[in-house]
Amino acid sequence: MGGPPRYTWRFDVVLENLPLLLTGLWLTCTLTVLCMLLGLGVGLVVAFGRLSRWRLVRAVALAYTELFRTTPLLVQIVWVFYVLPIVSGITLSPFFSGLLALGFNVGAFMAEIYRAGILSVNPGQTAAGLALGMTRAQTMRRVVLPQAVTRVIPPMATMWVSLFKDTSILSAIGVIELMFRAREIATDTYRPLEIFTVVAVLYFVLTYPQSLAVNALYRRFRMQE
Repeated sequence: MGGPPRYTWRFDVVLENLPLLLTGLWLTCTLTVLCMLLGLGVGLVVAFGRLSRWRLVRAVALAYTELFRTTPLLVQIVWVFYVLPIVSGITLSPFFSGLLALGFNVGAFMAEIYRAGILSVNPGQTAAGLALGMTRAQTMRRVVLPQAVTRVIPPMATMWVSLFKDTSILSAIGVIELMFRAREIATDTYRPLEIFTVVAVLYFVLTYPQSLAVNALYRRFRMQE
């Protein structure tokens, strides 16, 4: 009996299409940065909402975080791209739909990271600030937030690494990032094994150093505490 059919690897196909892959990789990196920035801003606002003295504000902030944290990311992306235009009458490009969906998803997780960091600061610090004549806003800005920032950096870095990989889901709505380009080239060349092998290597080469940096951050801040 003969053995399994031999497969002839042709990585020259990858080299021929490398410029296309790199354009997709560039968009992946761009989306990661923009979505993270949007998520950081949204998360901070929502975190303050979760800590608000007003029950309605707390309820709205809680509903937002639970909605985005308990539903699949792909469902959120598809909803923003297909359903939001029907509801609002505003049509968004795949790029901006993906940016909004991913950015607000990150914002929900960042809100909880911010909130945990703020609550981890000793309440006596807030009391001391108020005793010195500061307002609550001044105490938060000058006393609480500087201490909370050092505690949220490691989980924030972890969020960054996850976001970099999650951008691949945006290919489902036609965002021309790395995974979309890979599928496009694989279909045109009939060489999916070579294409996706190289894409996996690209993700690993870019993600692994980031993971090492995250671990280093955790160790550094643990030693400081």
